[in-house]
Amino acid sequence: MNKRKRPITAGHVIFEVFFILSYPFIAAFSVAVTVLVWIFSLPSRLIALFSRK
Repeated sequence: MNKRKRPITAGHVIFEVFFILSYPFIAAFSVAVTVLVWIFSLPSRLIALFSRK
């Protein structure tokens, strides 16, 4: 049976809870950045599309 080298403390539990709860915020931030990059790159894509013809 493995023994933990460090005891489980209240700070460790709080850190684990916040770490797990942060995943949706990280995902939302990633989606927001992706959408913003897509929106801001749209004009250059349109310019490139029309300049090819």
